[in-house]
Amino acid sequence: MEGKGIVRRVDELGRIVLPREMRKMLNVRVGSKLEIGIVDGNKFLLTKYSDMASLKEYSDAVASAISVSIEHDVLISDMEKILSSNKKKYINKNLSEEVQELIYNKEIIIKKQADGSEMLKFFNDISIDFSCQLIVPIVKDGDAIGAIIILAIENKCFDDSSVKVCKAFSKYLSDQIS
Repeated sequence: MEGKGIVRRVDELGRIVLPREMRKMLNVRVGSKLEIGIVDGNKFLLTKYSDMASLKEYSDAVASAISVSIEHDVLISDMEKILSSNKKKYINKNLSEEVQELIYNKEIIIKKQADGSEMLKFFNDISIDFSCQLIVPIVKDGDAIGAIIILAIENKCFDDSSVKVCKAFSKYLSDQIS
């Protein structure tokens, strides 16, 4: 016997409201994309959609290219998890809610321990002390769809040219989405 969900009425425009508890549990926000499909002929299937997931080949190449020039850990994420990195230990790791919120807000974030910045906790299940952190959101049509993240562990931090490189690649990845 299948479990029953919450019953919602379809309005005159064909819309339904997704319950707040479910949106919160699945991290569905304003602007989130959902793919709608039909299963077994009579069931709707809603799946979170990631524009960035379709760019895996590109994001792998971008992470590799940036890491060669910047010589730090380079991560490329969608809105929730790491999709590409020059270090395998980061792949498929979920980002902390704090980092997800910063990406969602579409602002470039630069944190340097030497400047007295409070370092962000990027992951709930990995505890690494970074000396420098950079988040450059990837924005398409006004919506954040992911980010390029640079994490430096040693005392050598990135500079302004690193930020420019990440901004350029962020634009490049955004342009690859149709």
